[in-house]
This record gives sequence, C-alpha cells and structure tokens, in this order.
Amino acid sequence: MPTARDLAVKYTSRPSCCRACGEPAWWNGTRVVAPVRRSPEGRVEHEPETVRHRARCSSKSCPLGSWTVYEQNDYPHRVFQLDVVVAAVSMFVYGAATMTAAAKAHLCSRDSVRRWRQWIASLADPRDLERLCSRIDSAGLPPPVAPESGDRAARVLVLLDHLARLMATRGVELPRCGAGPVRLLVDRLVRFGEVFYLTKSSPPLRADIASLAL
Repeated sequence: MPTARDLAVKYTSRPSCCRACGEPAWWNGTRVVAPVRRSPEGRVEHEPETVRHRARCSSKSCPLGSWTVYEQNDYPHRVFQLDVVVAAVSMFVYGAATMTAAAKAHLCSRDSVRRWRQWIASLADPRDLERLCSRIDSAGLPPPVAPESGDRAARVLVLLDHLARLMATRGVELPRCGAGPVRLLVDRLVRFGEVFYLTKSSPPLRADIASLAL
C-alpha cells in the first residue's frame, strides 16, 4: 500500500491539468527529438537528443486525449525552433543578407528560409496588425520597413514585435523567449493549445491576433 509520501510524490510529479477540461493529467510515454535552437548568445546549435514527455487526460470523455509536453518554449512539429525561424527570416528580409547567407548562418537550407518567409507572411494581415496596435496605443506605430524591401514578412515581423511590446506596457505577461513573434506564438500554444503549422494549408495560417487577452 502506498504511503502518504509516495502519493505526494506521485501527485507533484504529474503534468499540468488538461487544458481542454481541467481534469488531472498523467504521464503517457516519451518522444526523443534533436531540436535546433539559438543559444542566449545568438549561436544556432544542433542540440543532442532531448526527451519530450507525453501526457494524457484522466477523463475518458475528454476530446483532447493525449499530448506532448513542450518545455524550454519548444514549439510543436518543428526541428528548427521558432527563434531560429524568426532570426533566419529577419536576417534575409531586412538584414541585408542573401538567402544563402541566412541559410548558412542558421544551419538550414535556402528552401527552408524561403518556406519560413512565406509562413511568417501568412500569419496575419499587416493592416489588421496595424489597426490592433493603434487601438492599444493611438500614439503611433513602429517605423516602417525600408521602402526598398516591400516585404510582407518583414512588416509582419516588425508589427508582431511591436504588438508584444505594447502588450507588456498594458501588463500582459508573455513567455520570455526572445523576439515578439516567438513570444506571441508560444503564448497562444500555452494558453489555448493553438499550433500554427508550417506544412498544413487547411485551415489557413491566420493568427487570431485580435483575440489576444489585453
């Protein structure tokens, strides 16, 4: 028969409660991955194999079932984590670097940089982001991207970064994980379980930025 200490350890070692129904969750196996991240100093590094734990809701009627627990601000369905994606695209679209140089600096292919750029451009309409930023702070918007760029992905990156700063001035606590776009997307994952996939085209990649808690 388990002791009170055994039960206490079992309880405290559980994953967080199910985000769908609030019932307790249990550990449910593991996955082994080898993510690519940026270090605090800005270096892009292939990390050694990391164990990600899986959890399952204790309620048999819960539609969520089981899920992977993402730590260190990891993002689902990605070897190259969001901080690498944003840094690579930023270097290309408004860092005066070629796509080849951005790919080499971030240990990826030119095709990855191209796809990441398209993905970021599809996250939200820049005009919607501008309107939202103006509603939060009517004093103005961030400076425009250099005219010679004319790049939608660059504008989305600048506006998402500005939006994250505005939310901080309103007391909204976002995950501390780098650039504004990364913090906003990780926040959506943590609070609502929303994942903005790179490879899925349906439903369309549209970040519901207007529903962020302000």
